Amino acid sequence: MQQADENAVLKKLVEERKEFYLRKYCSSFEPEYDHYTIKTRPPHYVYNFRLNYYRRSREEELRDEAMRAARLKCHQTANDFSKCSVANPFNEPTMCKELYQKMKLCFRQEFEVEMDKRRRDMERNTEWWWKNIYDEDGEVGEQAKDPPYTYVEKVGDAVEWLMNKMDGVFYRHDK
Repeated sequence: MQQADENAVLKKLVEERKEFYLRKYCSSFEPEYDHYTIKTRPPHYVYNFRLNYYRRSREEELRDEAMRAARLKCHQTANDFSKCSVANPFNEPTMCKELYQKMKLCFRQEFEVEMDKRRRDMERNTEWWWKNIYDEDGEVGEQAKDPPYTYVEKVGDAVEWLMNKMDGVFYRHDK
């Protein structure tokens, strides 16, 4: 077999595998956000760069597949928006705003549902660095806990420190 034929066969196998995963998680292409509970979040940052790299790369793979499925599930809202934008080419921002918001909300919700399904699939994610944060029922271990110190808390602490400094500058309490 020549190199070009081998590459064509490999590309076909990759596409079939992607279609299999798409059909495995989405038996019917209808929105299911209303009757599905999301039990996972993106992996927390840990102080090991290899774990962060592995988990981030896996999360990107899952994100690509989940967005494809979300687009297929939200086909009706996307079609409604595109019909409105074609019918109103000069007034699209004002005439189609509600339809755009519905489409965007559908994409976001279905993306979260699909990511949750893919994170919890232990037949596919067999690595130890994935199994120690997710299982079939949701998050486990350190991932199940809230992160110790979030960005919002850091900003709140910085604002509090700044207010204390300003209070000392503008209002002298020692007099």
